Amino acid sequence: MSVDENRTTVRQVRNEFEGALNASLDHAPVGRPTDRLGDPVPEALPPEQFVQELTDEIMGSAAANIGPFYERLIAEEIPIEGLRDWVKQWYIDARTFPSVIAQICANATYHYDARQFMGANLAEELGEFNPAREHPVTVRQLGNALGVSDEELEFAEPYPETLLYVEYRQHLVRDFHWVEALASGSFAIELTIPNRFRQIARALSHQLNLDDKALEVFRIHAGDERLELDYGGDDKHAAEAGALLAKYSVTAEMQQRVRLAVWRSVQARRVYQWGLYREIVLKRHPQWEAVNAR
Repeated sequence: MSVDENRTTVRQVRNEFEGALNASLDHAPVGRPTDRLGDPVPEALPPEQFVQELTDEIMGSAAANIGPFYERLIAEEIPIEGLRDWVKQWYIDARTFPSVIAQICANATYHYDARQFMGANLAEELGEFNPAREHPVTVRQLGNALGVSDEELEFAEPYPETLLYVEYRQHLVRDFHWVEALASGSFAIELTIPNRFRQIARALSHQLNLDDKALEVFRIHAGDERLELDYGGDDKHAAEAGALLAKYSVTAEMQQRVRLAVWRSVQARRVYQWGLYREIVLKRHPQWEAVNAR
């Protein structure tokens, strides 16, 4: 018998052990990791109802809106050193966000309406192409008002959670379908910004007596008719994203994919918020060292 006749092929090995696979443990191709293959995909909802349910889910999530860290910031319980650390991490987040919008626009390919809406959104993120008004630059203005230099902002060390959040968000909008990217990268994020920003602006204004230039980053996102570039804030961006989701999320499978994209986006933001809370709140607590040493 030749050597070749004795050789076991990969396919033969696979076939030998195929019976050991447990079909009851198979995962659904579309859904959360907890969904089984046999679980039915929810029936398609009327588009407006679907978007409203997404809205309610996002707005009802502390992770997407105001978690433990922001609760303390709004309550004016974060000292200036903590606020400086926070704005450094926020700048890392804000510096990457125009690329999120640009990626959604790029992925929309031949969907003209999506390209137009997201293109206008991108122009606004870039300060109508005025480098001094680009949104990350307005975060830098706030940082300067808090006593953080441009160099400190540009070369801040990201918390692990900050890095994971911004890079995972970029993965969602780059590698998923553009409708999923829209849901996870624009709708789920910008929908929650105005309410949070209004509260943070009031808190910082009261706590530190910051001027309008320092607070511009909040007002340009939450809407303020006093600003040179007032486009309605992120309420308008979220509404435009919601209209696109209603138009294109009309099948049961696409609605399920959008639900999952929103869930992933919110989970990523939960990680980011936990990093802020641990580094800025918990690590400044008198008992941190004692608890951490156990």
